[in-house]
Order: sequence, then structure tokens, then C-alpha cells
Amino acid sequence: MAQDVSLKDIRPALGATARRISELEDPVVVCHIDADGISSGAVIAHALKKMEKPFEVLPVKQLDPSTYETIPWERDLIFVDFGSGQIEKTKDYVIIDHHQPIKKTKYQLNAHYLGLNGSRDISASMLCYLVSREMIGDNKMAEAAVVGMVGDQMTRKPLHGVARLPVKTKWVSAVKGLTFFGRETRPLSVFLKYMSEPFMPGLSGDAGGSYKFLKKLSLEPNDTYHSLSDKQKNNFHSELIKYGAKRGAKVHRMLGEYYILPKRPGTTEMRDTSEFSTLLNACGRHERPEIGIGIMLGDNVYDEAKKLLRIHRMLLARGMEELEGRGVSQFRNFQLFESESIKPTIIGIVAGIAISSRLVSPLKPIIAIVPTEGGYKVSGRATLSLTDKGINLGKAMQVASGKEEGGGGHDIAAGAFVEETGLKNFLLKMDKVLGEQLK
Repeated sequence: MAQDVSLKDIRPALGATARRISELEDPVVVCHIDADGISSGAVIAHALKKMEKPFEVLPVKQLDPSTYETIPWERDLIFVDFGSGQIEKTKDYVIIDHHQPIKKTKYQLNAHYLGLNGSRDISASMLCYLVSREMIGDNKMAEAAVVGMVGDQMTRKPLHGVARLPVKTKWVSAVKGLTFFGRETRPLSVFLKYMSEPFMPGLSGDAGGSYKFLKKLSLEPNDTYHSLSDKQKNNFHSELIKYGAKRGAKVHRMLGEYYILPKRPGTTEMRDTSEFSTLLNACGRHERPEIGIGIMLGDNVYDEAKKLLRIHRMLLARGMEELEGRGVSQFRNFQLFESESIKPTIIGIVAGIAISSRLVSPLKPIIAIVPTEGGYKVSGRATLSLTDKGINLGKAMQVASGKEEGGGGHDIAAGAFVEETGLKNFLLKMDKVLGEQLK
């Protein structure tokens, strides 16, 4: 069981990686541009800075042939949040990753080789944090470790095992309450309207219904969840659970543990880790990952990040409108969404929102594609119930692309790049592989 993997068990591997990084003379941290990648890059950057080593951080939207020429291969590279799936190119460098690996290499620290599930137990940022503790001791990047975990949707269950270490620090606090997004900054009426896990008939997607529900409880629709007193929260929870139970909602998903950063300013997206992860995603997905790294390190760039968040939300809204307008086409084992205009960097987020909000069926994975230079960006999203039945999108993408390094990711979320002439064959293979996984 992954929960039984202790810090003592993996400390030799963490220490070896820490020593190798400490030996590097010309380090360049190459990171992905999502919340976990940005957090990972920030953690290692913070450690190198504390050690007074000169370094650079190079965020990359994807690591594949389309970006290989941008990588300074002659330097001391540290790949974080990717690298294990591109091992023929990265095998001689330091890798800290949690995606499904291809084979072991000398300087590769991968969750799966530590007895941990990289889709459920630990993200790259948390691995980076554990390495940084070996380098400089416990540090404020405990924040980044948890933000990255949340960004990669690994906190549906409370943090456990070695991933719980940040909660024992002064930088992260665990709180019990509603698991919906927007606890710190969204007005309650919006907070309720955008509930998706579980879906609440009459409230989810229904502004009027949400408003009436709050008024019935004498709650001010413009207040935030965080601003409520303990008594108000308890009554709110109780009435929501009663409401959901009557309508067949999976009410056990409503309440859970979430994480706040007490050293960060309240009423901002930096306080609640789920909102912080979205803020970082906005920076990365809209060509400014350095802003995300800066805000994670404590730089005064919050206003710039907020501007990017507004753009992010606007483009996601447009993407959802396009998906609703176009609809999906049905394959035997997945549903396909073909976009012409959604940015390749957010197509996966649109697909994830669609399946979690039930805009598309939750009974089959959604595969979303959009044209990009030289081919198509492919993103797949599933649900936990589908992965419990055997769906593994990361492996399916790898097989369907016809090469070990052509695609991959996690069981619940994965991506690939497909050349223009190979799309039809790729989709047929995906259908076949997903069908085999469900047998």
C-alpha cells in the first residue's frame, strides 16, 4: 500500500537526488507550465537560491519534438513534472517526476519507483519539496508542495503518508469544510452555482435557485464561505446535505479536508490552495509562467497574475460555449470534442470541466482535440469512477500514439501530440485500447 511508504523508506533516493543537484555547476530547472509544474520549478529554484547557486528556470508548455530545440541540452538540466516520459532525451539529466515512467535511469526520481502512485499519492511539487528538505531543511515551499498537489487533483482524499509533511509546518493548515471551489473569493451565490462534485439539481448551474436557497437560510448571497461564522457554516452544511440527499446527490463528497496558507493574505486567491492553483494555471496557460513562479516565491506580482486570471476565465467560458454549441461525437469507448479555436494550453481544462460538471456524460472519458503547429493537441479526461473500472488514459495515449514517448500522463488525465495525417488512426486505436481496459 502506498500509504505505508514512509519518509525513511524513500530518504536514500531523496538524498541521492539532493546531492546530485548540489553538485551541478550550471543548473537549469526545466518545468511544465501547469500548477504542479510551476510549483515544482519554484521549489527547486528556492532551494538553489538558498544554496547561493546561480541558476535559471525554463518553463516549457510540453516536452516533445516540437520543443526539444528550445532546451539547452549542453547545460546541467533538472527536469521537474516531466522527463520520465521522454527518457531517451532526458536519461542523462536529473528528473523529478510523478508521471508513468518508461524505464529507470541514474538520476531519475519518479514516484512510481518509490512505491507511490503518481496519480493518487504524490505530485512532482511534493517530491521536489521532499528533495528540497534534504538540501536546505524545512522551508516555506511547503506551500508550493500542497498547491501543486491540489492543482493535479490529488487532494480528493486527505493528504496522507509522506505527502502530509507540509501540513505539520507553519506554512500550511488543514481545514474541514465544503470541498467546492471558491471558498475564499467567490460570493456564496456563485459558489453554489458552480458546484459540480457532487452535482446538485436546482443549485448547480442555477443562479436563481442558489440565490433562493441562501435567502431561505438567511445568508447574504454576496458574502463568501470563508467569512461565515462557525455556526453559519454548520447550518449551511447541514441544510445542503439534507437538500442533496433528497435529490440523490452523493452528499459524502461535499465535506472534506482542504488546505489554506495562513501566511498568505486573506480574501485573495493566494490563501486557499485550490484558488492558488488556478491562479498559477492562468499564468502558465497564457504564456506567463514566470509570473506564477514569482508569486510562488513571494515576489510582488499578484496584480499581474490577477489580470491573467481574468483572461483565463474569459477564455474558459468561451471554450465551454464552443463545446456546448458543437457537442461531442460518440465512439464506443469515449466521446470526442473537436475544437477549432480553443487554445491548446487550455483544451484539457475545458474537457475536465465538461466531464466533472456533467455537460458531457461521465460514463465515458472525453477526448478533446485542437489543431496546433504540425498536428493536433490531444487531451483526455476521465472520472474517478472510470479509473476505478480500469481506465488509464496515460497508458492509452502512449499505446495509441504508437511510440513510448508520444503521449502519456495519468490514469485520470493525459495528453498527446498527434501529427495531422495520424489523427484518424490514433482515435481508432484509443477506442480499441480503452475498450480493452474496461474488459
